[in-house]
Amino acid sequence: MILLSLVSLSANAFASGHNLPEATAWTQIEWDRTASEMPQGDITRGAELHKTGLCITCHGEHGIAPSRNAPSLAGNTPTYIYKTLLDYQSGLRNEGDGKASVMFAATQPMSKQDMADLATYYATKTVPAKPSAGMDAQIDRLVRKGDVSRMITPCASCHGAHGEGHDEVPALAGQTAHYFVRTMHAYKNGHRKNDINEGMSQFTHDLTEAEIEALAEYYASLKSAK
Repeated sequence: MILLSLVSLSANAFASGHNLPEATAWTQIEWDRTASEMPQGDITRGAELHKTGLCITCHGEHGIAPSRNAPSLAGNTPTYIYKTLLDYQSGLRNEGDGKASVMFAATQPMSKQDMADLATYYATKTVPAKPSAGMDAQIDRLVRKGDVSRMITPCASCHGAHGEGHDEVPALAGQTAHYFVRTMHAYKNGHRKNDINEGMSQFTHDLTEAEIEALAEYYASLKSAK
């Protein structure tokens, strides 16, 4: 009931024109210290929080989103999920379209232990592979080699050869295609700024719409790794 009230109040506040709080961006030193202090996660408690905290409503049973509008969390890295929850709680993660208000409300009652428990639980789950038409040469080049002429680094250099992610870099394998596209637009348009040093804003700047959609379909077709 408390969480439902928080979500309702936050959504109403945003609709009334109230912004989420301003938050200071991470420095690498600050984040490294915070990551090193991340509590040991409890999978069983994380599974319970997933249900009682209503995470299951948007992110689905076992962290596989039932809607194209929400991200699947299954198979992502514990550190990335932990950081994302912290960013929502502080207001740093805010694309300005109102969607962050629900997560801002949902994370207010959470302790760092709660966040670590949820992050550890989701990391144990997987998203099954989806049918794919395959990857064409252009997308293969972007994933494996990038594009030096446009200062685009290869996706695999940060997100892994199979989209598995590592540390605070998110896994992309199995991610909802629509959510992937929306996220890339948020980075490209400067609406999402919670990544350290805002590297994604630079890498997405010159991607075409066709490339973004093709990358989304490619990563959605991959099975997430435990």
